[in-house]
Amino acid sequence: MPSLKRLPLKFYNALHKRIWPVYRPVPSCPELKEIEEQALRIPSDISDYLGNIFSEVSALHPHLIVELGVRGGQSRSVLERAARISGSFLVSVDLDDCSAVCGKSPLWHFVKSDDIKFAGLFQDWCSQRSIESAIDVLFVDSSHLYEHTVEEIKAWFPFLSPNCKALFHDTNMRSFYRRLDGTIGHGWNNSRGVIKAIEESLGTKFNERIDFVTTVHGWVVRHWAHCNGFTTMERRSQ
Repeated sequence: MPSLKRLPLKFYNALHKRIWPVYRPVPSCPELKEIEEQALRIPSDISDYLGNIFSEVSALHPHLIVELGVRGGQSRSVLERAARISGSFLVSVDLDDCSAVCGKSPLWHFVKSDDIKFAGLFQDWCSQRSIESAIDVLFVDSSHLYEHTVEEIKAWFPFLSPNCKALFHDTNMRSFYRRLDGTIGHGWNNSRGVIKAIEESLGTKFNERIDFVTTVHGWVVRHWAHCNGFTTMERRSQ
């Protein structure tokens, strides 16, 4: 049963969907169709970006995908579909035991650990499993705190391959967030934690309240402001 403070929001969202329904094109790709159905079935602070995650990862044809933060497994299920298509290794890390929401495959792994601590063991961990430790896709959706995200960037970016993507969720957090269909969810203000850490790593400033695409020091940075924000950093070797 939803808490009393969430009832007005639940009523507003139900009314909004009834008065202003949103119709989306049906994808011909079966994996993307499943992802879109999941997003409609379980609306959340990341549901709007599940298709983006799948597309961004699949386009790169990665060898190794690393996910920091699993929670309920929405992003993990998307990464599994992308990993299946490209035959990628997939490693997910979380402080809590999220193994129940992770699919089973010899190429897919779940590690219950602090992600900063695990970064110090990552090269040896990969070597023991005959996995090249160059990360093609790094997906970050963990604590959303500035200090922790700074440490994640310092610890994990040295493992990124020359042609890589780093994906960050929660780069525009507020007390409430709005999805593309107009419905609203409860969030929390993390004092610009994630986007501030990205700014520091690139030595620049961003306005995370608007959508933008820019280039900074060899990185193509794309940002979407809705639904708690989603930012991608793409690097290509010359």
